[in-house]
Amino acid sequence: MRDVIKVFLDRASNGLVKYILSDDEWAAVHDLVDALAILKDATLYFSSNDPSVSSVIPAMDRIDEIFASAAIKSGASTQTFSPPMRYALAIGKKMMNKYYALSDDSYVYRISMVLHPSHKLAYFQRLGWDNDWTHTAVQITREVWEKRYKRTLTTPLPTTAPTPSAQVSSFINVKLVYSL
Repeated sequence: MRDVIKVFLDRASNGLVKYILSDDEWAAVHDLVDALAILKDATLYFSSNDPSVSSVIPAMDRIDEIFASAAIKSGASTQTFSPPMRYALAIGKKMMNKYYALSDDSYVYRISMVLHPSHKLAYFQRLGWDNDWTHTAVQITREVWEKRYKRTLTTPLPTTAPTPSAQVSSFINVKLVYSL
C-alpha cells in the first residue's frame, strides 16, 4: 500500500508531493494500525454473543497493559511503538482508566470476578491488585449474598400444598364439568 500511495502523491500534476510521508511517519502509521487493531478486536468481541460481564475486566486489563507498556508481544518478538504512538497510547490509557474506574461503582463487575470459576481471587493476586480492593470485592459479594440470596435458599419449603384460592377452585370445577 505504501508504494501505491507514494506513486500517487509523487505526481507533479496533482500538487500532493509535499504530503509524501517519511520513513518515520510510515512507522507511525503502521503503529497506529496495530494499536487500532487491538481496539477493533475488543470491539468485535464485545459486540458478539460471547462476552460476559466477567470478561470485561480482563479485556480492559489486557488493553491497559499494552497501552502502558507501549508494546505488543507476539510469540517471542516484541513490537515497541514509535514515540508519537506512545504519546497517543498514554492519552488513550488515561481516558480508558477514567471508564475503568467507573466499574468500581458497579457491584456486578466485582461479584462476577470473585465468583467466576476461572478468575476468583487468584486473578487479582496474579495481577497484583491492591489488597483493599480485593477485600472490598469479597465483602460486597458476601453482603449481596446475605441480603438477596441466602434467605431464599435457607427458607424451608412448605410441607403441605397450598390451598387454592376460591377463583382457582372455581376454574378447576368449571373445567372438570365441561370436560366430562
